[in-house]
Amino acid sequence: MTDAATRAWTALLDAFERDLEQPGPQLAPWRPPVEPLPAALAARADEVLRRQQERIARTREELDAVAEQLGALRQVPPPQRDAPVYLDVQA
Repeated sequence: MTDAATRAWTALLDAFERDLEQPGPQLAPWRPPVEPLPAALAARADEVLRRQQERIARTREELDAVAEQLGALRQVPPPQRDAPVYLDVQA
């Protein structure tokens, strides 16, 4: 493998790791380097992939929780316009 391939893949893995440290989705487009991944970076790439998969799973869980909460909110009937909003219980 060439030094250029190592530099290109290292820069890409650095960017992925930075993205994993940031909250929320990272939407910057990326392209893999032209040359194949150097064998020396395979373990690091596997670790980045593992962390990305964990982030994806966590995001799916959060989306499911939000969908459940929205479903519960949709079950709350709308307020009636002709009914009092407050009730004074002290006489």
